[in-house]
Amino acid sequence: MSLQSAQIAQPFTNQRAETESSPHPPRTRRHLHAVPDPKPYRVAEIPRSSTPEIPAPDLNIVRLLAVYSYEILDGSRAVSQLGGWITREVAEHLTERRAARTERRTLTRDDRRAVPVPGPVHLSRPSLLVTEVTIVLRTDVRATAVAMRLEYLRERWRATNLTVL
Repeated sequence: MSLQSAQIAQPFTNQRAETESSPHPPRTRRHLHAVPDPKPYRVAEIPRSSTPEIPAPDLNIVRLLAVYSYEILDGSRAVSQLGGWITREVAEHLTERRAARTERRTLTRDDRRAVPVPGPVHLSRPSLLVTEVTIVLRTDVRATAVAMRLEYLRERWRATNLTVL
């Protein structure tokens, strides 16, 4: 083994520690070292007096939004009729689901139209600007759940996520 390969094979040591007479063994260079735990972050709370009161969404409008979304999937209402109440992503999602249901109805030759009757509305407000809503729509033969997330955007409530099960 040559002198260069012998030097490469040995770990890097602190030459100063070897030359001085010390009770401690020579230190080797470490590439990793322990880091103290990060301090937990604090969420700044907005004082209630400085925020304007945001009203809860109107329950009648929430019921109508659920019924209209059911009718969109059923094929008896156009998506554009909910233009101001839903976001573009929700409109695209409803259009895709409507196409799938229309294809299924065509294959099974099912021309029945059901009129949904909305049940009680369940509201949950995880934050000041967000309301999550669930509502059950009942027809003669089936019950359908509608879940939506409403966000307060530009001084009005809009559905940013809407699912008809």
